[in-house]
Amino acid sequence: MNCPIACTLGPLSATLAPTMEPKPTRLSWQLALIALARLCLNSGLRMVYPFAPAFSRQLGVPVTAVYRLVTIRNLAGFLSPLFGPLSERFGRRVILFGAMLFFSAGCLLVWLWPTYWLFGAALIMISVAKVIYDPAMQAYVGEMVPYKQRGKALAVTELSWAGALLIGGPLIGVAIERQGWSAAFFWLGLFGVMTAVLLLKFLPKVKNKVSGRGANLADYWRVVRQNPVIWAAMLYNICIMAGNETIFLVFGDWMELSFGLSLLALGASAGVIGGAEITGELFAGWSVDRFGKRPVVITTGLLNALICLLIPLMGGNLTAALAAYFALFLTFEITIVGGVPLMTEIVPSARSVVMSSIIAAGALGRALGSWLGPFLFDQFGFSSNGLISAIITAVATLLLARWIREASER
Repeated sequence: MNCPIACTLGPLSATLAPTMEPKPTRLSWQLALIALARLCLNSGLRMVYPFAPAFSRQLGVPVTAVYRLVTIRNLAGFLSPLFGPLSERFGRRVILFGAMLFFSAGCLLVWLWPTYWLFGAALIMISVAKVIYDPAMQAYVGEMVPYKQRGKALAVTELSWAGALLIGGPLIGVAIERQGWSAAFFWLGLFGVMTAVLLLKFLPKVKNKVSGRGANLADYWRVVRQNPVIWAAMLYNICIMAGNETIFLVFGDWMELSFGLSLLALGASAGVIGGAEITGELFAGWSVDRFGKRPVVITTGLLNALICLLIPLMGGNLTAALAAYFALFLTFEITIVGGVPLMTEIVPSARSVVMSSIIAAGALGRALGSWLGPFLFDQFGFSSNGLISAIITAVATLLLARWIREASER
């Protein structure tokens, strides 16, 4: 990963000179390090899905008990506003370091005492670490990289999301197969400590960058109240996440009913998701700085809504269904990754407030979609999932087009 990053983003490092300590680490390597730590976080977050049966067998509980823990873990996104003020008060680098240590503590806890309840506690700690890390990381990149180049920089960090599925997943599988399920947590915890130390050592101290707006909860809510664009961004993220979850959650059931090849189809769809995500992240990094954040996100949002309508029509052909599934996640990933740099610029003086609020809104959207998706599928069939998902996604896109702009353009 490091060589391509250094080659494509090396020129950005020149922009850091006025704000960093002597002999700063090149920005390309900073981004690589940030992405590496985030790869560790995302691997811990995403590993539970493919390995839930293995965890349930080793813990001696039904797999549904593991899924219940995942549901509880997902609620951690609502805590994001509680942690958003931390990086305004203590600085981005310190919070990134602390989030990785907290992640490692959760992993090593369940490695030392591998029980069901501590396994659940570890999943929650991993999720909390992520909602602490991500807003601070996005705010850090927003401050260090000019807006015209920020799409590429943030796309580099977003590669860690697909990488968790394509790189972290296989490595965790090897650890579980050779050393037992708790070994995965040991290696994640050890890697988390290593990346935490590297973050503290090599990320520069940024002077006069953190504004202090939103440095406590009272000021946080004051900033949100005074900036209607933050409410618009939250509503947008609720809708875009709910729209995706409404169709994604029941796609496996639809594949099984449509083709009778559940293991093959679901296995292929996992690869499709990973390929679509990494392609979308790369395309977003290439396109949004060239053609504009809003035009790209609006275009892919509308395309995503159209694909939601078309997927239910692919029930007669597995290849066509998987191709549509690839297109669905490709456009969704471009929309999400392309939207991140835009969101970092809607209230530049309070970036961590904005990003924390958006993460909480996204958690609410996923919760709504996870309820709505199965209800529609059971009551009206998969075509209703496609229709409602398309409507919600289109509404989200129109919200962004109408009310969400960079601060300099409002």
